[in-house]
Amino acid sequence: MFGVLLLVGLAGCATISVTSDVSSDGTIENYEMNITTTTTVYGILNQAAVEEGYDSFEDQIKDGENISSENFEYEETIDGNDVTMRITVNDVPASELDGITVREEEDQLVYKDETFVEELDETAETTEGSQEVMSGFVLEYTVNMPGEITSSTADEVNGNTATWTRTGSEAFSNTTIQATSETGSVLSTPGFGVTAAVVAMLSLIAGAKVSRR
Repeated sequence: MFGVLLLVGLAGCATISVTSDVSSDGTIENYEMNITTTTTVYGILNQAAVEEGYDSFEDQIKDGENISSENFEYEETIDGNDVTMRITVNDVPASELDGITVREEEDQLVYKDETFVEELDETAETTEGSQEVMSGFVLEYTVNMPGEITSSTADEVNGNTATWTRTGSEAFSNTTIQATSETGSVLSTPGFGVTAAVVAMLSLIAGAKVSRR
């Protein structure tokens, strides 16, 4: 079991920045996720991975994907008290992904990622303290579609690019990523599972901290 005592004093802040480039045939040309957090959270993620039988969080992430090493890259950068974990997937057929859907609908291409509509721990009491913890979460998501975007749930659209910027608890629990663009013939596919795993872990960390307050 994840050591709850390790969560005491956790700041609860993390930024996830995602960029997803979609081709007209449904291939994810490039999917990059940067997770920036503190060395404390980074240590907890590694400890949790070790308790699951892995050598590190990196090892856990790599083991969870069936994507060829030629198309999958993981990199960590430590700068003072900040740690950035970068996960990149290149030129992956939609059929190999899990979590995102890309489909053709009425001669248009629809990209949807429901990773960030996951429910947070309902047992965690909503208090002023919990809101303070959750306020440290930031989600920045960019989708580059193969044609001009005709509709989306984005905060901003510029041509074929849609962007979302969300903060607080709803960033990781109530953000539907969806963009529809002109052109494209794709296969309906599920998407990228790494994000969901990371979000679940961050939600667990936040919930555990709140329960200790």
